[in-house]
Amino acid sequence: MRKIFIITERRADYSRFKPILEKIEMDDNLDYDLVVTGLHLKDDHGYTINEIEKDGFKIFSTFEMFNEEEDSGAAMVRSFAKALKELPLIISKSSPDIILSGFDIAANFAVTIAGAHMNIPVAHIQGGEVTGTIDESIRHAMSKFSHYHFAANEDAKNRLIKMGEFPDKVFNVGCPSIDAILNVENDDKILEKYSLKKDFFIMLQHPVTTEIDKSEYQIRISLDALVESNVDALIILPNNDAGFSQIINSIKNSNLKHVETLSLKDYVNLLKRSRGLIGNSSSGIHETATFNIPTINIGSRQQGRLRSNNVFDVNHDKEEILKAINKCLKIKNKVYKKIYGDGNSAEKIVDLLKKIDISNEIIQKQISY
Repeated sequence: MRKIFIITERRADYSRFKPILEKIEMDDNLDYDLVVTGLHLKDDHGYTINEIEKDGFKIFSTFEMFNEEEDSGAAMVRSFAKALKELPLIISKSSPDIILSGFDIAANFAVTIAGAHMNIPVAHIQGGEVTGTIDESIRHAMSKFSHYHFAANEDAKNRLIKMGEFPDKVFNVGCPSIDAILNVENDDKILEKYSLKKDFFIMLQHPVTTEIDKSEYQIRISLDALVESNVDALIILPNNDAGFSQIINSIKNSNLKHVETLSLKDYVNLLKRSRGLIGNSSSGIHETATFNIPTINIGSRQQGRLRSNNVFDVNHDKEEILKAINKCLKIKNKVYKKIYGDGNSAEKIVDLLKKIDISNEIIQKQISY
């Protein structure tokens, strides 16, 4: 039996790991140790470890990453350092066969580095994608520390190969978030739960770490556009990347409807009934096309990421956002291209976890050219 080591820091990575964990639990040839940290343990971000426990997953260990109030790039580095310090001890206790890391999130970056140094094979989900902000650098660095790559599309797969990764270690499996959202139970009373009208939008706007000094201005533009459009909306508070406090304060002072976080079930049931997603979340790039929902993608955070024809890119400009909102309100029954998988990514990943070579021969990496 192979043991898979997984760490989750926030709702963004948990929603992608969830369908994989479910498949592992059903497989007699695999086991897992799950570590929970980061925003999952923060009351002001919804204490979402409760959702993980409610879903029935066994938690191997927890540790605090974010226990300071400073909102800065330096604070992000110190939190990353805490993860890098704690994880080798936890990994040694777990003694896993494979580390499954994901995306571009600090705790997953730390576990990737730790695994590579501890001679444990690392498989990385969703490498090779292009975005803005610090996320791109983190993601590409994770790819260089990883031994296997589970890319979300052919574009990302080809980029990983161009980065010097060997083609036989790179697999196009799609994005597991599509599996997660397609498996959510329907809730016909969701609009009533959040007091929303039929024509409403969801807004999720995170800070851009390379534009910290503009965070307050950027969120004010988006909030002003929402107010002027007079549409109903539910705003989800952002993650805690540098610049988050100005965004949260502006949202809380706006008198607009907002929530700290949403369970995956509530988020999906709202998303598929909405007129669109506004902001700069990767969900707007990866997931909305599955439900044929448009995305108003604001600013540079997702710059360069492969997107479907449901994404309308706008600048931090109130008039551009207003025009995009009006455009979304006119769209009816449009079917968009799906480019991040068809909902069976978790099955492909779990199948690979059972088959890939985990001998010492694959630990020593070299660039392919």
